[in-house]
Amino acid sequence: MLKRDMRVKDLQAHIRSVDFHPDKKHEIVLKLFEEVGELSVEMRKEHQAGLDEERKQAIKYELYDVLHYVTHIANIYDIDLEEAILEKDKINEARYDERRGSDD
Repeated sequence: MLKRDMRVKDLQAHIRSVDFHPDKKHEIVLKLFEEVGELSVEMRKEHQAGLDEERKQAIKYELYDVLHYVTHIANIYDIDLEEAILEKDKINEARYDERRGSDD
């Protein structure tokens, strides 16, 4: 069971323990696309009808489902998500600092 003060590594280990199917890469990525679609549906409903607690809860759960499948894919490819986040954030920081600098 996950705890409130978990790290990305904790989430990744948890998902690996409950859902790890490296032989089903294609199916897993299709599930990711399906969950992104479900998130999009909930966000469209919010856009049309406004945000209430029920819609916010639905969006929250769809976000977790997307995160679950992203993490599952990282596990299949033995990618440390904490490391990926830190590395990519550094790349993005440099990229966006360069863009901000050119606008001045």
